[in-house]
Amino acid sequence: MPHYIYLIAAVLCFVGEMFTMEFSLSCIGIGLTGAWLGAWLGLNLWWQVGFFIVLATIAWTGIRPFALRHLYDKVKHVKTPAEDIIGKTALVETPINPKTGEGRVKIGGESWKATADKELPAETECVVEKLDGVTVTVKEK
Repeated sequence: MPHYIYLIAAVLCFVGEMFTMEFSLSCIGIGLTGAWLGAWLGLNLWWQVGFFIVLATIAWTGIRPFALRHLYDKVKHVKTPAEDIIGKTALVETPINPKTGEGRVKIGGESWKATADKELPAETECVVEKLDGVTVTVKEK
């Protein structure tokens, strides 16, 4: 196989890695770089495959865990809007009746359907415990 095919495949793996950031394509790219070197030196296919397997395995078992541990450890968890309302203070707009499933609360200017363990009258301050679909579960503050 012509050596430039390995080189093109390796470059494509490294470019693809910029979009995935899980360091899998980088390991394959390192293996392909080894196969390219074997092909460039004129070694037969078995040597090229051997270089690929050895270098990809070393990268997968050595470099990838190190990179994941040290690079992903610094990434801050970004809350989704649903996760963000949990724990926030809410104000009951319409009385909450857990038996009929009626009631609404206002959380940060938005109106949400709400339920609770007990009835809550209007204008009661409460805290959001969980979100289930579009219904929040609240408890009295």
